[in-house]
Amino acid sequence: MTSRTWIAEAVGAEKIQMALEEARRRRLCAALGLKGVSALSDQQLRFIAYGLELQAIECMTHGNAQDLVQAAATAFQVFRVLPRPASPLEAAEFLVQLGCLGVLGQRSADVRRLLSEGSGEGGIPRLPVDADDWGLRVRAVVLDIWLRLLRKSGEDDFNAVQERVARLRAEQQNCEPRFLSQTEATGDVRPAWYLVSAYHLAKAAERLGAYLAQGAVDGHDDIRAQLQAHFERALAAADRGGLIEQENMARMLGRTALALAASSSGTVSRGCRKPRSPMPHAADRSR
Repeated sequence: MTSRTWIAEAVGAEKIQMALEEARRRRLCAALGLKGVSALSDQQLRFIAYGLELQAIECMTHGNAQDLVQAAATAFQVFRVLPRPASPLEAAEFLVQLGCLGVLGQRSADVRRLLSEGSGEGGIPRLPVDADDWGLRVRAVVLDIWLRLLRKSGEDDFNAVQERVARLRAEQQNCEPRFLSQTEATGDVRPAWYLVSAYHLAKAAERLGAYLAQGAVDGHDDIRAQLQAHFERALAAADRGGLIEQENMARMLGRTALALAASSSGTVSRGCRKPRSPMPHAADRSR
């Protein structure tokens, strides 16, 4: 069974078609300010949407480029009409998934509109990027910077990516030890591996942001190799920690980052800061 057909077997081609029709109906009703009768509940639509997302992930390793575009575009169409979670962090994770599917499905313009402030669709959630809990802060910063890269609305977004990563790096030495000492007391190594994975996602975002703004990173334009190195480490850390959701996110972001880099014209935006040295340290504490 190929990556193009397994979802049809698992979910059913008829249900997928119903989901696409329901998505079109919901978008039309929203545009006209109408309230129609849904053929599918949010729960049913969500089940199909996540199945379609899994198909897109499968296509990253077992399908060709056109398979991935088609699978991601189909998933994006259904995902975009689902209600956003109420929690800012969960909403941000949902939007990262949605944004990745949109970029991979060649719907980048729609992604930018969905993430734009004043778009009528919410924009980027306000996240706890200054949280006292280091794990929560890292999670919030990583989500925030990737949403800004998916939106890439201009110099402000690119500068914010660099500034947030630089601040995370500066605060790491003071904040990380206390967080890890608390988790070590429970014998749970997953938070440490999560940090390692998240740091590499942050570093990849910093590199990609500089490339999108300047056309090069530290004078080098081999952005693909730089990104792949960080995403491979992010995936490896997530695997070591048994963090399945983190692994899926890293895989989605990795492929999306390469697509963003490939489509970039390398236009230089003044004011963007150059990236600094990498930050990961938590791995030593997880062994």
